Amino acid sequence: MPERHVERGRVYDLITVQGPAPVGRPPAQLNLAPGESATVGVCRCGSCDLSLRVDDVGAEAFAAQITAAHGYWLVANLSAHHPMTVENVDDRNQYLIVDPGRQGMPVPFELSQVGPAAAPSAPKVVVFGAEPRSAPSRARACPAARTRPFLDSGALYFRVLRELCRPRLQGRWGAPLPTSSTIATTLSTGSQPLSTRAVDAHIRYVSQKVGLSPGSGREALVALAIRSGVFLR
Repeated sequence: MPERHVERGRVYDLITVQGPAPVGRPPAQLNLAPGESATVGVCRCGSCDLSLRVDDVGAEAFAAQITAAHGYWLVANLSAHHPMTVENVDDRNQYLIVDPGRQGMPVPFELSQVGPAAAPSAPKVVVFGAEPRSAPSRARACPAARTRPFLDSGALYFRVLRELCRPRLQGRWGAPLPTSSTIATTLSTGSQPLSTRAVDAHIRYVSQKVGLSPGSGREALVALAIRSGVFLR
Protein backbone atom coordinates (compact mmCIF):
# COMPACT_ATOMS: atom_id res chain seq x y z
CA MET A 1 0.00 0.00 0.00
CA PRO A 2 1.41 3.45 -0.86
CA GLU A 3 2.59 5.69 1.95
CA ARG A 4 0.69 8.87 2.79
CA HIS A 5 1.81 12.48 2.38
CA VAL A 6 0.23 15.40 4.25
CA GLU A 7 0.22 18.81 2.59
CA ARG A 8 -1.72 21.81 3.89
CA GLY A 9 -3.95 19.58 5.95
CA ARG A 10 -4.79 17.24 3.06
CA VAL A 11 -3.63 13.63 2.84
CA TYR A 12 -2.26 12.26 -0.45
CA ASP A 13 -1.01 8.85 -1.47
CA LEU A 14 2.64 8.75 -2.44
CA ILE A 15 3.70 7.00 -5.63
CA THR A 16 6.41 4.41 -4.90
CA VAL A 17 8.89 3.52 -7.64
CA GLN A 18 10.91 0.33 -7.08
CA GLY A 19 13.80 -1.12 -9.05
CA PRO A 20 14.60 -4.83 -9.54
CA ALA A 21 15.96 -6.55 -6.43
CA PRO A 22 19.73 -7.23 -6.73
CA VAL A 23 20.95 -10.58 -5.41
CA GLY A 24 21.39 -10.33 -1.64
CA ARG A 25 20.21 -6.72 -1.43
CA PRO A 26 16.82 -5.01 -1.02
CA PRO A 27 15.47 -3.17 -4.07
CA ALA A 28 15.98 0.58 -4.36
CA GLN A 29 12.84 2.65 -3.83
CA LEU A 30 11.71 6.24 -4.34
CA ASN A 31 8.58 7.90 -2.96
CA LEU A 32 7.01 10.69 -5.01
CA ALA A 33 4.42 13.18 -3.77
CA PRO A 34 1.99 14.75 -6.27
CA GLY A 35 3.94 17.01 -8.61
CA GLU A 36 7.29 15.29 -8.04
CA SER A 37 9.15 13.38 -10.78
CA ALA A 38 11.91 10.79 -11.02
CA THR A 39 13.88 9.36 -13.94
CA VAL A 40 14.34 5.59 -14.09
CA GLY A 41 15.91 3.16 -16.52
CA VAL A 42 18.73 0.83 -17.49
CA CYS A 43 22.27 2.18 -17.38
CA ARG A 44 25.05 0.32 -19.20
CA CYS A 45 27.84 2.86 -18.69
CA GLY A 46 27.41 3.41 -14.94
CA SER A 47 27.21 7.19 -15.23
CA CYS A 48 23.68 7.94 -16.50
CA ASP A 49 21.90 10.70 -14.59
CA LEU A 50 18.93 8.67 -13.35
CA SER A 51 17.06 8.92 -10.05
CA LEU A 52 16.74 5.13 -9.97
CA ARG A 53 19.18 3.14 -12.07
CA VAL A 54 18.91 -0.50 -13.16
CA ASP A 55 22.52 -1.68 -13.27
CA ASP A 56 22.29 -4.55 -15.76
CA VAL A 57 24.71 -4.38 -18.67
CA GLY A 58 22.86 -7.17 -20.50
CA ALA A 59 19.40 -5.63 -20.23
CA GLU A 60 17.62 -3.81 -23.03
CA ALA A 61 18.12 -0.07 -22.56
CA PHE A 62 15.19 2.16 -21.66
CA ALA A 63 14.68 5.41 -19.77
CA ALA A 64 11.47 6.88 -18.41
CA GLN A 65 10.27 9.75 -16.29
CA ILE A 66 7.64 8.99 -13.64
CA THR A 67 5.56 11.91 -12.35
CA ALA A 68 3.13 11.59 -9.44
CA ALA A 69 -0.28 13.23 -9.65
CA HIS A 70 -3.42 13.20 -7.51
CA GLY A 71 -4.86 9.69 -7.80
CA TYR A 72 -2.75 8.59 -10.77
CA TRP A 73 0.70 9.03 -12.32
CA LEU A 74 2.26 10.03 -15.63
CA VAL A 75 4.99 8.38 -17.66
CA ALA A 76 7.27 9.83 -20.32
CA ASN A 77 9.47 7.79 -22.66
CA LEU A 78 12.88 9.48 -22.71
CA SER A 79 14.11 7.33 -25.58
CA ALA A 80 14.02 8.77 -29.08
CA HIS A 81 13.97 5.36 -30.76
CA HIS A 82 12.58 2.56 -28.54
CA PRO A 83 8.99 2.08 -27.29
CA MET A 84 8.21 1.06 -23.72
CA THR A 85 5.39 -0.88 -22.11
CA VAL A 86 3.48 -0.23 -18.90
CA GLU A 87 1.80 -3.46 -17.76
CA ASN A 88 -0.99 -3.80 -15.23
CA VAL A 89 0.41 -6.37 -12.78
CA ASP A 90 -3.11 -7.25 -11.60
CA ASP A 91 -4.22 -8.06 -15.16
CA ARG A 92 -1.54 -8.81 -17.76
CA ASN A 93 -4.09 -8.33 -20.53
CA GLN A 94 -4.07 -4.60 -19.76
CA TYR A 95 -1.02 -2.67 -20.87
CA LEU A 96 0.03 0.59 -22.51
CA ILE A 97 2.55 1.13 -25.30
CA VAL A 98 4.53 4.34 -24.78
CA ASP A 99 5.95 5.52 -28.10
CA PRO A 100 9.47 7.00 -28.29
CA GLY A 101 9.47 10.60 -27.06
CA ARG A 102 5.89 10.42 -25.73
CA GLN A 103 5.40 12.78 -22.78
CA GLY A 104 2.87 12.87 -19.95
CA MET A 105 0.89 9.68 -20.62
CA PRO A 106 -1.56 9.12 -17.71
CA VAL A 107 -1.44 5.63 -16.18
CA PRO A 108 -4.58 4.40 -14.37
CA PHE A 109 -3.13 1.14 -13.02
CA GLU A 110 -2.65 0.69 -9.28
CA LEU A 111 0.38 -1.62 -9.66
CA SER A 112 2.49 -1.49 -12.83
CA GLN A 113 5.71 -2.72 -14.41
CA VAL A 114 7.62 -0.40 -16.74
CA GLY A 115 10.16 -1.78 -19.19
CA PRO A 116 11.33 -1.98 -22.81
CA ALA A 117 8.72 -3.21 -25.28
CA ALA A 118 11.30 -5.22 -27.24
CA ALA A 119 12.33 -7.35 -24.23
CA PRO A 120 9.32 -8.59 -22.21
CA SER A 121 11.53 -10.69 -19.90
CA ALA A 122 14.01 -7.87 -19.15
CA PRO A 123 14.29 -6.36 -15.64
CA LYS A 124 11.47 -3.90 -15.00
CA VAL A 125 10.73 -1.00 -12.71
CA VAL A 126 7.65 -1.42 -10.52
CA VAL A 127 5.37 1.52 -9.78
CA PHE A 128 2.95 1.38 -6.84
CA GLY A 129 0.27 3.89 -7.74
CA ALA A 130 -2.24 5.63 -5.53
CA GLU A 131 -4.85 3.46 -3.86
CA PRO A 132 -8.14 3.70 -5.78
CA ARG A 133 -10.86 5.77 -4.21
CA SER A 134 -14.58 5.48 -4.71
CA ALA A 135 -17.58 7.52 -3.71
CA PRO A 136 -21.31 6.85 -3.79
CA SER A 137 -22.76 7.79 -7.14
CA ARG A 138 -25.28 10.61 -7.05
CA ALA A 139 -26.54 9.86 -10.52
CA ARG A 140 -29.24 7.26 -10.95
CA ALA A 141 -28.52 4.60 -13.55
CA CYS A 142 -30.88 4.35 -16.50
CA PRO A 143 -33.29 1.46 -15.79
CA ALA A 144 -33.45 0.68 -19.52
CA ALA A 145 -29.68 0.37 -19.94
CA ARG A 146 -28.41 -2.96 -21.22
CA THR A 147 -26.51 -5.06 -18.71
CA ARG A 148 -23.63 -7.42 -19.42
CA PRO A 149 -24.85 -10.97 -20.13
CA PHE A 150 -24.27 -13.38 -17.26
CA LEU A 151 -21.84 -16.20 -17.99
CA ASP A 152 -21.91 -19.17 -15.63
CA SER A 153 -18.30 -19.96 -14.73
CA GLY A 154 -19.30 -23.50 -13.79
CA ALA A 155 -20.87 -24.32 -17.14
CA LEU A 156 -19.16 -26.34 -19.85
CA TYR A 157 -19.51 -23.50 -22.37
CA PHE A 158 -17.47 -21.28 -20.03
CA ARG A 159 -14.69 -23.87 -19.87
CA VAL A 160 -14.72 -24.04 -23.67
CA LEU A 161 -14.46 -20.24 -23.80
CA ARG A 162 -11.55 -20.24 -21.36
CA GLU A 163 -9.65 -22.79 -23.46
CA LEU A 164 -10.34 -20.76 -26.58
CA CYS A 165 -8.92 -17.65 -24.85
CA ARG A 166 -5.99 -19.42 -23.15
CA PRO A 167 -3.22 -18.20 -25.51
CA ARG A 168 -4.31 -14.57 -24.97
CA LEU A 169 -4.70 -15.06 -21.22
CA GLN A 170 -1.10 -16.29 -21.17
CA GLY A 171 0.08 -13.20 -23.05
CA ARG A 172 0.73 -15.03 -26.35
CA TRP A 173 -0.91 -12.43 -28.56
CA GLY A 174 0.52 -13.69 -31.84
CA ALA A 175 -0.26 -17.37 -31.25
CA PRO A 176 -3.13 -18.98 -33.19
CA LEU A 177 -6.29 -19.80 -31.26
CA PRO A 178 -6.78 -23.49 -30.46
CA THR A 179 -8.96 -25.48 -32.84
CA SER A 180 -12.20 -27.11 -31.79
CA SER A 181 -10.44 -30.47 -31.97
CA THR A 182 -7.71 -29.30 -29.59
CA ILE A 183 -10.27 -27.89 -27.14
CA ALA A 184 -12.29 -31.12 -27.29
CA THR A 185 -9.19 -33.20 -26.52
CA THR A 186 -8.21 -30.93 -23.61
CA LEU A 187 -11.63 -30.95 -21.95
CA SER A 188 -12.62 -34.56 -22.61
CA THR A 189 -12.53 -37.04 -19.76
CA GLY A 190 -13.06 -40.77 -19.72
CA SER A 191 -16.59 -40.41 -18.39
CA GLN A 192 -17.45 -37.23 -20.30
CA PRO A 193 -16.04 -37.15 -23.84
CA LEU A 194 -16.47 -33.89 -25.74
CA SER A 195 -16.80 -33.85 -29.50
CA THR A 196 -15.55 -31.22 -31.93
CA ARG A 197 -19.13 -30.48 -32.98
CA ALA A 198 -20.08 -29.89 -29.34
CA VAL A 199 -17.23 -27.39 -28.97
CA ASP A 200 -18.45 -25.56 -32.08
CA ALA A 201 -21.96 -25.44 -30.61
CA HIS A 202 -20.74 -24.05 -27.28
CA ILE A 203 -18.75 -21.32 -29.06
CA ARG A 204 -21.78 -20.35 -31.17
CA TYR A 205 -23.92 -20.26 -28.02
CA VAL A 206 -21.52 -17.96 -26.15
CA SER A 207 -21.16 -15.70 -29.19
CA GLN A 208 -24.94 -15.28 -29.36
CA LYS A 209 -25.20 -14.84 -25.58
CA VAL A 210 -22.75 -11.91 -25.52
CA GLY A 211 -24.44 -10.25 -28.48
CA LEU A 212 -21.91 -10.77 -31.27
CA SER A 213 -23.35 -10.59 -34.76
CA PRO A 214 -23.29 -13.80 -36.84
CA GLY A 215 -20.00 -14.30 -38.62
CA SER A 216 -17.98 -12.14 -36.21
CA GLY A 217 -15.44 -14.92 -35.78
CA ARG A 218 -13.60 -16.42 -32.84
CA GLU A 219 -11.01 -13.65 -32.57
CA ALA A 220 -13.83 -11.17 -31.95
CA LEU A 221 -15.27 -13.41 -29.22
CA VAL A 222 -11.89 -13.79 -27.53
CA ALA A 223 -11.22 -10.05 -27.68
CA LEU A 224 -14.62 -9.27 -26.17
CA ALA A 225 -14.25 -11.87 -23.40
CA ILE A 226 -10.84 -10.58 -22.34
CA ARG A 227 -11.75 -6.91 -22.64
CA SER A 228 -14.90 -7.34 -20.53
CA GLY A 229 -13.00 -9.19 -17.79
CA VAL A 230 -15.20 -12.30 -17.65
CA PHE A 231 -12.30 -14.37 -16.27
CA LEU A 232 -11.63 -11.95 -13.40
CA ARG A 233 -14.91 -12.52 -11.58
